[in-house]
Amino acid sequence: MPGRDDARGGIGDDGSGAVTAYEESGSTGPVPATAYEESRSTGPVPATAGARPGVAATTAPAHGPRRSVLVLNPNSSAVATGRIRSGAELWAGPGIDVDVRSLPGGPAGIDSGDDIALAAALTLREAPRLAAGRDAVVVACGHDPGLAEVRGLLPVPVVGIAEAAMLQACLYGGRFAVPVFSPRSVPLVRGLVHRYGLDARLASIVPMATDTAAAVRDPEALLDQYVRAGRTARDRDAADSLVLIGSVVGALAPALEAELGVPVVAGLPAALALTGALLTHRTPQESIR
Repeated sequence: MPGRDDARGGIGDDGSGAVTAYEESGSTGPVPATAYEESRSTGPVPATAGARPGVAATTAPAHGPRRSVLVLNPNSSAVATGRIRSGAELWAGPGIDVDVRSLPGGPAGIDSGDDIALAAALTLREAPRLAAGRDAVVVACGHDPGLAEVRGLLPVPVVGIAEAAMLQACLYGGRFAVPVFSPRSVPLVRGLVHRYGLDARLASIVPMATDTAAAVRDPEALLDQYVRAGRTARDRDAADSLVLIGSVVGALAPALEAELGVPVVAGLPAALALTGALLTHRTPQESIR
């Protein structure tokens, strides 16, 4: 089983069809300037986001053409968007410029079926316009709303943070587990796993007892709940790795990995690392113009 020195990498759920968004991110209080600092353990290095420590990630070359990546937050929360921006700027690889946008008119937080439908519809409607001039798009919602549909519309890579995190977890071997904020998220995440063809790689989906507002008020309490959920997944369900499928919790991954001794993969850094790898196989002329 991989040890704590392996990579970490994001929160989200999904049903089926176009309604594939569900995120535990609401419009909550102010976010500390240190929200994305990795003070508890070894922090991510921007040039190697999503890679094993000491092993350079496959990202855009430092001396090659600069690439522009749209990071799209499908809700309208300024707090969530600010946290996503902080993480994206930290974890983007060399040669990658990130442009983080939210969707005005979207739900402040994606916490219900109606929120899911609205986020998916707005993502599909707005992504082509916002992606003009970009080399890639990252859908920064843990339930990848509208991902498949937007991917079919755009000629550039479109990456969802939940899918990226799950795929990265598969590289460590064995099965992964997904902690979610509440029991109502379990069937939505299970649907997302099924959509990506990863049922056989799923050890479990472990519900916690929290919500977005409580998480933002007390990040330490959120970490404690993740630790408990992670221990359940590791010890009861024999999970070999843990996946955090949310856009605003990537900073918890290093401390959680150190505590559990298994790889912890977070969605936003995983998606940015995968986007960088995809861009090494494309030319600037393939951007949307």
